[in-house]
Amino acid sequence: MQKLEIEANIRTGKPNSVRFKGSIPAIVYGQGIEPVQIEVDKKRVSSFFSKGANKNALISLNVKNAGKTQTIPVLPHDMQIDPMTDQIMHIDFLKINMEEEIRTKISISFVGEPQGVKLDGGILVHSLRQLEIKCLPGNIPDKITVDVSSLNIGQSLKVSDIVPPSGITIVTPKDEPVAIVTQPSKDEEPVVAAAAAEGAVAEAGAEGAAAAGAEGAAAAPAAGAADAKAKAAPADDAKAKAPQKPQK
Repeated sequence: MQKLEIEANIRTGKPNSVRFKGSIPAIVYGQGIEPVQIEVDKKRVSSFFSKGANKNALISLNVKNAGKTQTIPVLPHDMQIDPMTDQIMHIDFLKINMEEEIRTKISISFVGEPQGVKLDGGILVHSLRQLEIKCLPGNIPDKITVDVSSLNIGQSLKVSDIVPPSGITIVTPKDEPVAIVTQPSKDEEPVVAAAAAEGAVAEAGAEGAAAAGAEGAAAAPAAGAADAKAKAAPADDAKAKAPQKPQK
C-alpha cells in the first residue's frame, strides 16, 4: 500500500476563507484524540486523490501547531466533492492505531479474458466491484486482483474463490458472486434473424425486378412488330380495293 505524507496547519478561519486562499478545510478525529480542525494544501492533496486514487492510502499527517509538529497516522475517511467542479471541498481524516486491525473496502481488479467470452461470445458481468476486508493499517492493499480467464458460459466466481494476500481477512460474505459469464442476450437473435430476412426479401425483390425488366424488354420488340403489322394491314386493304386502270 502506498504511504503518503501531508502537511497540515491548525485551522482558525472559516471554511470559505480557507478555500479562498488555496487550502482545503479538514478535520482529524479518532481513537485517543480530540477532533482537530485543520487545513491542507489544495494542490498537493488534490493530486493525491485525483480521479479517486489513494482512497485507502495510509497517510502521515504532519500537523503544525505553535511551532511544534505532531505526526498522526490517518486514513481518508470521508470527502465532500463539489458536483459541479469535481473539486474537494472538505476532508475527514480518521486517526488509526497501527497495532489494531481495521475494516475497510478495497477495489477488485479483474484481469484476463474469460474463455466463454473469447470462444463462445458470452458476456462478463461484474457482480461486485469492492471487497470489505479486515487487517492492520499497514497491510491494506491498493486492490485485490482477480483472474477471470478460466470462466466459461454459465460459470461464476464467488468471494470464496478469492485467495487474499497474507494478513488480509475478507469480511464480505463468501457466497456472494463476484463475476459471471452469461449467454448473449436473447434479444440479439431476433434482430439478426430479422436483418437476414430483410436482406433475403430485398434480394428476391431485386431478382424479381430484373426478371420483369427482362420480360418487358423481350415483349417490347414483339409488341412493336404487331403494331407495325396492324398499321400495314389497312394499306394492303386499300390497295386491294383501289379501282384498276382499264386496259386499252
